[in-house]
Amino acid sequence: MRLMHDMLFKSIRKEGLKGLKIMNNTLMAVLFTILCMVYACTWLSRDDHTVHDEASLLTETQKTRINSLCRELINDLDIDIVIDILDKSPENIDEKATEIFNRRAVGRNTQGNKGVLFLIDPHGRQVRLEIGYDLEEIFPDGFVGYIERRQMSPFFQDGRVGEGIEATMELLVGKALDTIDSGAYNLDNESVSTSKYYSGGAGAKQTIAIGEGINPALTSQDAAMFSAQPSPKETLEKYKEVLKNHIKDPDLGIYTIQTRAFFSDWLVTDAQQDNELNDLEHNAMQSCFQKDNLAVITFPVEERSRAPYFFRRDTSGWMLDFASMNKIIGFNHKNQWFFRNTGHEFMFAFENITFDKHGFPHKAQ
Repeated sequence: MRLMHDMLFKSIRKEGLKGLKIMNNTLMAVLFTILCMVYACTWLSRDDHTVHDEASLLTETQKTRINSLCRELINDLDIDIVIDILDKSPENIDEKATEIFNRRAVGRNTQGNKGVLFLIDPHGRQVRLEIGYDLEEIFPDGFVGYIERRQMSPFFQDGRVGEGIEATMELLVGKALDTIDSGAYNLDNESVSTSKYYSGGAGAKQTIAIGEGINPALTSQDAAMFSAQPSPKETLEKYKEVLKNHIKDPDLGIYTIQTRAFFSDWLVTDAQQDNELNDLEHNAMQSCFQKDNLAVITFPVEERSRAPYFFRRDTSGWMLDFASMNKIIGFNHKNQWFFRNTGHEFMFAFENITFDKHGFPHKAQ
């Protein structure tokens, strides 16, 4: 700013009123451009556009994390996501969703109308996803209703609203990136909206009971069916059966002891299991690497959403080590996996892969 000030007054002294007029016009143009840039950046980073928690169900940490994820999504995928948690139940949640969608201008600053509104009514036990016009083909009502019922509701019923929002966003991102094929899921009888209002586009609603607990997970009737297996590949095949049958018992024999403890405090939903099974059935396994009592099953490195699986062996056989996977493997906002560190004991399986400074894998040159 000091440099601009000096240049302005040097021009005035040299050119007189004419120079002043020229510089005024130039300065006004520069200032207008700067203001536009500041406004655009402010809109993209404004936390008050993203999360509106009137019921105070989210922690500050959860708000910060959700805001950060939403900023990344609009910057990288041009999808604007807004969360509204109401403190009073509306007479009609469909009309309320449309009103909020339009009032908050959800998706208005995207290329088209690529907005998504999470509307949560904890007192009325309702949740609705309102979808912008240009996202209707990507997120049809049947898929949205499925996500609400099989992903959001279990988290909310367990009182994990923030985690439920984040987990739902992960599946929406996967669908937007074509890593999730809704045709692979059984969407029959999923809830869909009957609203006659279309200002916000498509959507679906679902009845929920926040914080009232979830029904006990179905456990395996015969634990021997899911015991440790003779090889990592056979263990992974058994795991597919677990996913297909929506078994959520954390104490299966195909899990390491540490994984059983990890799963005992981890909420697993039908939608997550369907998504993982779909990935396993539609993505070809690349290799199985084994070193002593450790093993890794990998997938082609270009399949960025398909992380490797870790296994351990004891006297009973090979088991999945999700506890180690959770510590070592992370995912970004595009559901692309990376290593949190590259000094772990499973690195023997990645000798032909290079990792950048952020831990993302790449083909070795």
